[in-house]
Amino acid sequence: MIGMFKEGYVNVNDVNLHYVTEGEGELMLFLHGFPYFWYNWHHQLEEFSEDYRVVAVDMRGYNLSDKPEGIDSYAMSTLVEDVKQLIEAFGEKECTLVAHDWGGAIAWTFAYTYPEYVKNLIMFDAPHPYTFRRELANNPAQREASSYMGFFQQDDSHEILLANDAERLRKMMTEPGKKKDYLTEADEDRYVGAWTQPEAMKSMLHYYRAISFFPFEEHVQKPLELKYDMFNAPTLILWGDADSAFENSNLDGIDDYVSDLTIHRFEGVGHAPQHEKPEEVNAYMRAFLKKD
Repeated sequence: MIGMFKEGYVNVNDVNLHYVTEGEGELMLFLHGFPYFWYNWHHQLEEFSEDYRVVAVDMRGYNLSDKPEGIDSYAMSTLVEDVKQLIEAFGEKECTLVAHDWGGAIAWTFAYTYPEYVKNLIMFDAPHPYTFRRELANNPAQREASSYMGFFQQDDSHEILLANDAERLRKMMTEPGKKKDYLTEADEDRYVGAWTQPEAMKSMLHYYRAISFFPFEEHVQKPLELKYDMFNAPTLILWGDADSAFENSNLDGIDDYVSDLTIHRFEGVGHAPQHEKPEEVNAYMRAFLKKD
């Protein structure tokens, strides 16, 4: 047990993934991004365990989940297969899929690969693959905002990020959260503990090394083809409009690829609205799911 949540491990796609769960009913599966872990969702897990069987995993390479060696182990096709097998491992054929950042990139690709597995899609600050490619190709501000990818892909970036008790990551994520009072010292300790698990940071950064997006001039012009042109399940995008990683223009034109789309922008909120404004986030999620 971790607090109110039960925890366990599930073997999917040749890796053991750690997860927490609570509640009964339809499956609501949560996928975190970088540099988070399952705890990123604790406010939503508490809220929606009243009505759903909530499951939040540590993605492969993160926290207590297996950390396979080799960059190829973090290819998008492998990450998508993880999600498919996760849903099946919990005895379901569909779920409400909730995702953020890197988890969102995987969820978008999953939704266009296996749309029958996604009853509802709820996305946090994760641009659509087509609009993100467009912005990287045409918007210098997005290329600048994403320039950190070049650093993350360096062979020694994990060592630099972990130096001085993960000082750079704390300055990026936890210290701003503490200043805004949506993260506590205990929250920071949880994150540092996850980042410093053996081999975790190296594995976490393999996600970036596997995509080969940087330098953008060489890569973003390559055509990206999703399996389907349109995703038709109800989709909610919750977006912090002060996100330093993604320009708000990433939202422009998503309705060309998603037929049933609701977008809510949080003014002045950064990269993780689920952390920064959990009560508002939960209310918007509830209103969206009631339309089901």
